[in-house]
Amino acid sequence: MTAVDGAPVVVVASFRAQHLLHACLHSLLPQCAASGAQVIVARDERCGDLAAIAAAYPSLVVVSAPAGASVPVLRGVGLSSATTRGVAVLVEDHCVAAADWLVTLLREMEDASVAGGGMANAQTARAIDWGAYFSEYGFFDATRREGDSRIPLLTGANVAYADAVRDDVTRWMRAGAWENTVHLRLAAEGHRFRFVPGAVIAQNLRYGFAAFCDDRFVHGRDFARTRLRLARTGGARRIAMALLAPCLPALLTVRLWRMAAGRTESRRRAFVRALPFTVAFLAAWSIGEAVGYGLGPDDA
Repeated sequence: MTAVDGAPVVVVASFRAQHLLHACLHSLLPQCAASGAQVIVARDERCGDLAAIAAAYPSLVVVSAPAGASVPVLRGVGLSSATTRGVAVLVEDHCVAAADWLVTLLREMEDASVAGGGMANAQTARAIDWGAYFSEYGFFDATRREGDSRIPLLTGANVAYADAVRDDVTRWMRAGAWENTVHLRLAAEGHRFRFVPGAVIAQNLRYGFAAFCDDRFVHGRDFARTRLRLARTGGARRIAMALLAPCLPALLTVRLWRMAAGRTESRRRAFVRALPFTVAFLAAWSIGEAVGYGLGPDDA
């Protein structure tokens, strides 16, 4: 049996405004139907609209996730609800997929355990939206060259896992593990990874400055606390991680330029235009990460 045997399952982690989810589903459903994929929306119960979504899309499985569930937990809840075996594909509700996204991504699963697609930006009019894009998805830009590292950086908003690793991925995500932790664990077990720039998903969210700074701070804090819990890190190493966190904005800005922004003229222009926002959002993350290390492991 190859990695692509069986019906794929596509899980949409969802907690944002309903209009974003509708745009996401409209881009996904035709190609999912063509591939025979089961589509699951795992939505935060606080949204209060799960019944309406299920009625609007009878082909979907809509499952309720605990109030305030993190994105990894949303993914894990969705994966746990699947009734098919096969490749598991993860996306988020603020993203829209290119018409050939799913078939392109699945095609690369023949000899890989993990394949991640390229990210694009659907909101190109404002510098702040480019800044948000670069700070969150710049390392996964669809213009990035393949093979930048032995373990490619892959985003959990556009990634596929072979059936052989699906149970482990589900368990780790239900425990709150972000994709970087999951991928490091799979790499340590010898699994193969692939970056698939042609399997494109675009982020489709318009950002507010204060709200996204808060989002980056919370994600950085929670990332650090979960990292400490899962890795059982403590003592001097934890202190060192907290002290180094403020260096991240400068380091990540340089890496973003080298990996993605410097690839094409249009990306260079967008990057320069958005640079103040990008640095601010990276700084918010780094402050949150430092605070998370200071607070210590979460109690999930």
